[in-house]
Amino acid sequence: MKRSRCKISHGGVVGAFLAVLLLTDTAQAIVAHASHRAFYQITIGRVDPSSNIVDARGRMVAEWRRACEGWESNQRLVVSMAPGEGDPINSEVVLTSFEALDGSLYSFDSETRVAGETVEQVKGMAERPGPGQPGTATYQVPRGLSVELPADTVFPFEHTIAVLEAAERGDFRSFNHYFDGSQPEISPMAANSLILGKARPAVEGEGRRFGEVSDHKWWPVRLAMFGDSGTSQPNEEPEFEMTQVIQDNGVVRRFEFDYGEFSLVASLVNLEEIALPACN
Repeated sequence: MKRSRCKISHGGVVGAFLAVLLLTDTAQAIVAHASHRAFYQITIGRVDPSSNIVDARGRMVAEWRRACEGWESNQRLVVSMAPGEGDPINSEVVLTSFEALDGSLYSFDSETRVAGETVEQVKGMAERPGPGQPGTATYQVPRGLSVELPADTVFPFEHTIAVLEAAERGDFRSFNHYFDGSQPEISPMAANSLILGKARPAVEGEGRRFGEVSDHKWWPVRLAMFGDSGTSQPNEEPEFEMTQVIQDNGVVRRFEFDYGEFSLVASLVNLEEIALPACN
């Protein structure tokens, strides 16, 4: 099974929030989101006997900052993975993005390095009239590349909103196309989010010791991303899978990234609320 990407996009898929209020058309439920900076420790999770990777250590910082015109995201992941034989494999992912409040614009700039060598770099902008309408992503890196976005495409912040709204309604699934700028050759991806049961109270589980911003109910959510195969049928095997423990304010307490033969776990070790901007 193909698991090629170790990137947080919450929209990773990784979410965050507290100042924008979005109203759903069906349940009329208000979802509030916290502007915050979260720090995670990376460790090895599940290891199959056939896995070439036997250990991993690292750290991740994910910041979602409310700006006057939208949401700014800054994320950095550094991890060292130890194979059964040979030297550790060191990788780093750095991502910055901006998502307009009206859903008309999304800009992105990211780089992935393995052993100090850049293996993927993307930079560009996606534009459309608004949510629920088709658009186009135009790349500066790689230069001259463009990707057409269908009407149901969501950007990372939107994706988190959609999952939380579905969870609040009591739905068990959220499905749409997802675009964060990475892997343009198979984008936008089909994102299938499974909400694994009812909300758990704030006092349960890990990551609840950081004050009011962590005192929120949460759901475990399983996410699978399927690449565009260039045909009418999506790829059968996911490009990327993860499970996250996400609060109703978008703070993620825990990630587990599934790479088939092994998984990586990101556990919340510190959490900071970010002050809201003074906007006219």
